[in-house]
Amino acid sequence: MEDSRYQFSAEEMAQLIAALGYFLEKECNTLCMDDEEDRGTLAGKLAAWLMKDKNITVSPEKLLPKAQYFLSFNVVDETSGDHIIRLVLKRAREMTDGDFLQMQNFFWVTVGRAIRDNQDIIRTLNAGGIVVEIDPPAQPAPGGAFA
Repeated sequence: MEDSRYQFSAEEMAQLIAALGYFLEKECNTLCMDDEEDRGTLAGKLAAWLMKDKNITVSPEKLLPKAQYFLSFNVVDETSGDHIIRLVLKRAREMTDGDFLQMQNFFWVTVGRAIRDNQDIIRTLNAGGIVVEIDPPAQPAPGGAFA
């Protein structure tokens, strides 16, 4: 049985397509999809566009439904196309939102500790340009971001 809350009407779909077309024409017309950097730029702009109120009748839940049953990550080597790993956080029916968030926190804590405790992983990440800070900065930089 499908949840009718997540069904688009023909009018909603037409409004979404028109709004997306306008966004792409106005904000992304100089981007080239053959260029990796431009594709990343488009993905970022599109994600931000999806999260904004577009003054259309489509509910946010239809565009970006909440992860209700599982959250998964496919990790694939972009250069070779090799599948590395798929992680799935399965939400049991009796889990509350808080329980599911706690599971996600457990995942990230486990990943963080595995990185922190393995100097080879830290060296590999650093070699790829990823800074691994074991001790977080004491003060956030202006604007709320940590420097």
